[in-house]
Amino acid sequence: MRDYGKVHTSFWISDGMRQVSDDARLLALYLLTGQHTNMIGCFRLPDGYVSEDLGWHFERVSKGFDELSRNGFVSRDSTSKWVLIRNFMTWNSIENPNQGISALRLFSQVPDNTSLKPELARILAGAIDHLDPEKLKGSERVIKPFLNQEQEQEQEQEQEEKDLSGAEENPPQTDEPVFISLPLSGGKVFFDVPESYLREQAVLYPAVDIEQEFRNMRGWLDSNPERRKTGRGIRRFITTWLQRCQDTPKSPRPAQRDINAPSQPDNSIPFGFRG
Repeated sequence: MRDYGKVHTSFWISDGMRQVSDDARLLALYLLTGQHTNMIGCFRLPDGYVSEDLGWHFERVSKGFDELSRNGFVSRDSTSKWVLIRNFMTWNSIENPNQGISALRLFSQVPDNTSLKPELARILAGAIDHLDPEKLKGSERVIKPFLNQEQEQEQEQEQEEKDLSGAEENPPQTDEPVFISLPLSGGKVFFDVPESYLREQAVLYPAVDIEQEFRNMRGWLDSNPERRKTGRGIRRFITTWLQRCQDTPKSPRPAQRDINAPSQPDNSIPFGFRG
């Protein structure tokens, strides 16, 4: 367990932190400086740990992680509860071979089946790229299989984009009113969301403010162009987003009185009154 954590002064004025709620900002600061964080910014963090450390209920923890995930600050494996702070090693650089060996040792302790490991391998490869390989004593070999895995995933995505490029350059037009357009990978193509599609999603996810969530999707895709989806993947992205919102219950609002309903008389006798 480390004794302290380092946070750059730009944390408070960065665009990413200005765009999130106070809860998400506090959670981000906790992730950067908390006792569970390590030198690679990837560690297991069940909701219960956060709940106990911050005194938050589980719904508040879940909403904070969802917001930071949409913002691109963290990636999180919801099954294993491992967390990756995506720019942690940019802010906390590896300065010498001994640190590099320690970081690679921590990498080997991350479960191979977690969805974060290929992304972590790419980040770590960049973080140790300036070090002399001979001084790493071969420890860098642990990341190579996962780099290959991520390259295969990227090649599959590139092939998918190539197969769909003709169709995406001229997306089908609709005579229906378009509520919002979501940018796709490549930057020049958009997925139009007609109002009829919006109504369909409202039926499927009755607990979700559909219009606001589509605005949130647009903002997230604008802020994270490198994580935009293809024409084939955008519907899966929408479904996953709305399903997560549906599964995160909102706090019930107090019932509002109908202003047109007549007020009920107060027949109670004040304490101490004598007629």
